[in-house]
Amino acid sequence: MNKLFTTAPTLLISAACLFCAPAHADNKGFKAGAEFREDASLVEIGLPAYPGAVAQQDREQDKAALTLGLWGGAFGFKLQVRKFMSSDDIGAISDFYVKALSQHGKVLDCSKAPPRAKREGKSEDKTLSCSDEERQAGKRVYKVGVDNMNFRLVSLQQVGNAVNFQMVRVQIKGD
Repeated sequence: MNKLFTTAPTLLISAACLFCAPAHADNKGFKAGAEFREDASLVEIGLPAYPGAVAQQDREQDKAALTLGLWGGAFGFKLQVRKFMSSDDIGAISDFYVKALSQHGKVLDCSKAPPRAKREGKSEDKTLSCSDEERQAGKRVYKVGVDNMNFRLVSLQQVGNAVNFQMVRVQIKGD
């Protein structure tokens, strides 16, 4: 996640340049834009902050939140991330977020979900599923959403006496 925080501006500028070329070539209503903020609204993510949790940064220069968005024509992408830390039991925090996520649909527990199906010669199955990284031992990852292009995710990991956790919302439109 930290690499995302440090490389996001470069990716954003590169992707925005791709969208800007058609906007200058044809002025018949094509719109494109980009957004980068070192913040992410809990309201937009659609999840509450765990009571007593504090913003978490891995390193001093890191940010505890990020919003990254790109759009152009029929394509759009928005990623929002908030990072927290709590000294409460990982089970209590997990229970809190499974309940909060269930307000958005059926919750997928990545520790119990089957591996993502590999499909050769076809585009990837977009059904909501868990990646190998989300299935790693020691992590608790919960997802809810329409598919792998529009979902909310909470990832928790015990680090010493604290639990570090991230809330993520991904929204992608277009192919």
